[in-house]
Amino acid sequence: MTSIKNTINRVCGLAFTLLIASTIITAKAKSRTFPLAIIGNTELKAFEGIYQQTDNEYKVYKLIADGDKLIAQQLGGDQKLTLNRKSDLEFEFLDDDGDEKIPLLFKKNASGEITELVLAGRQTWTKLKSYTPPKEVQLKPEQIQVLAGKYQSEERTNLFLQISATADGLMIKQSWDGKEISLKPLSDVLFLNKAFGFPLKFTKDINGNAVKALAFNRDTWNKVKE
Repeated sequence: MTSIKNTINRVCGLAFTLLIASTIITAKAKSRTFPLAIIGNTELKAFEGIYQQTDNEYKVYKLIADGDKLIAQQLGGDQKLTLNRKSDLEFEFLDDDGDEKIPLLFKKNASGEITELVLAGRQTWTKLKSYTPPKEVQLKPEQIQVLAGKYQSEERTNLFLQISATADGLMIKQSWDGKEISLKPLSDVLFLNKAFGFPLKFTKDINGNAVKALAFNRDTWNKVKE
């Protein structure tokens, strides 16, 4: 009986010792501070500034740091994007449908300054030192009317733009979806829709008649002779 009692006492003593040790370890674990994961060494403030698309000067966004994210606000339009950081120089944002993530990579110069960004691996945007927004001009009705007419896509000949004169600019109607887009004049041959960053530049013949239009600095539309 004595040996059984001694055994029970030893077991109880060991259990109590383990309980005390476990309590101490748990308390230390709770009080221990773990370092936060660092995504990037470059401060978000370094990314702030105005960025312009290299092949379309009318696409411009201002980037502002907001907490641990960047906010991209379109200048001349209403679009606002939230850029989430993935690594030191990599960010991403959701497309208009909210079902696809668009990657964005910033680049630095030899001095370590942010100078540009590459959107979706192919579209380059330059960080500007300063920016002057485009100014609209007023044209005479006949200067606008001479541009009106039907224009056919040079690349896809089944697509057309119907361009009409308005009191203060032009209205475009797309043949494939019926969508209408208004543009305001920056000169007698250059018009712009600020919200879409959509420039339309006309070419005239020696008689001053419009013969073609260039959209987004890349898509040529030839005026249909009527």
